[in-house]
Amino acid sequence: MVEGEAERRPTRAALARVLVGALPLQFAFGLVYSWGAVAPSVEREWHWTPLLVSAVFSATPVGYGAGIVLGGRLADRLPPRRLCWSGLGLLAAGLTLALSFPSGATFIIAYSMLGLGFGGGLALAGSIAAARQVLPDRAGAAGGLVTGAYAFAAPVQVPIISLLAASMGWLPALRSLGLAMIGLGAMTLAAMPALPAPRPHPSGSAHPSLVALLRRPRLLTAILLEIAGTPLGAYAFVHAAAYAQALGLAAVVATTAITAVAIGNAAGRVAGGAVSDRLGVDRVLLAILLADLAAAAVLFLGSGPASLVAGALLAGSAFGGCAGVIGRLAEDAAADAPNSAFGLLFAGFAVGAGPGSLLGASVGGRHAWLVMGGLAGCGLLVVAWRLRLGRQVRVLGQHHEDQGQEDR
Repeated sequence: MVEGEAERRPTRAALARVLVGALPLQFAFGLVYSWGAVAPSVEREWHWTPLLVSAVFSATPVGYGAGIVLGGRLADRLPPRRLCWSGLGLLAAGLTLALSFPSGATFIIAYSMLGLGFGGGLALAGSIAAARQVLPDRAGAAGGLVTGAYAFAAPVQVPIISLLAASMGWLPALRSLGLAMIGLGAMTLAAMPALPAPRPHPSGSAHPSLVALLRRPRLLTAILLEIAGTPLGAYAFVHAAAYAQALGLAAVVATTAITAVAIGNAAGRVAGGAVSDRLGVDRVLLAILLADLAAAAVLFLGSGPASLVAGALLAGSAFGGCAGVIGRLAEDAAADAPNSAFGLLFAGFAVGAGPGSLLGASVGGRHAWLVMGGLAGCGLLVVAWRLRLGRQVRVLGQHHEDQGQEDR
């Protein structure tokens, strides 16, 4: 018993040090949510157009998608802490350039695309790879915790930046919070152990190419489900408050609705990842899509405060669940290259969150919720396809087992 406990202590210590390094780092990159809080001040005081303000926010997913695909590929070959430091370095460089020489160009390219986007993708890939090493049998929980720390920044940092902007102005407030987040990330990342690069897969095969991974049905269908399941939550993040105002509801209801989306997003990531380890990814994906459909129905049919907040919470939870389950989806579809698969899956998540929500905005009004719900409904067909593929694999495996017994 004593020997067993002694063997477990280093693992627990490594787990604690990885979480201390990875989770605050992701919280620091959650600075992306602060832009929405200062955007009205930027338009009013600096006379930036709404299109320019929106472009600053939209540039982040572009950089993030590229960063996570490259980062996932590198995470299958390099030590994870190296990627984390690279991502934090890009964040520091991007923020320094944009906040020292503020303009539309520097904010789009340096602040959003380079620092929060590309740097965030590399840091996420390194954080996920590190968490997977210390939680090898709980890939879902690892992914949920890491992506959940990123999402928890919204309900924490947005009120802080709002208060700072009201007292000192939006640019000094953003400089102060940005410096604090970089310091937090550096201080805690120093505690992360120097984990080795991932070991080769036991099969001894070389890392599959990204094209080869995309040809795997389990990975391809998972990407399609990410694209189908995320638009409604992304649309709710951006438009729930405006929708509340269009219904003639009080300002406090609009604020509560956005808060509900943010809380649901954070909780959904943690819960989705943990539950997927126990129940399997297909059941969790089915629950996520059903939550999307329920949210769309509540938001379309209801017009009161309770229905708006409930629908917003459901939409945020489904959106977060799509991110939280990616770790288990990657392990399920590509155990020989899980970090590369994670990058591709998160790129699918970004595609659903970006262009998907723009589709809802182009429709507008109450019917936008139906369009977003329709995309989730299409995802149910993909789940049925996955379940059919699973049955075929099980039948084929049983056939080979029976044949082997007959040969013996």
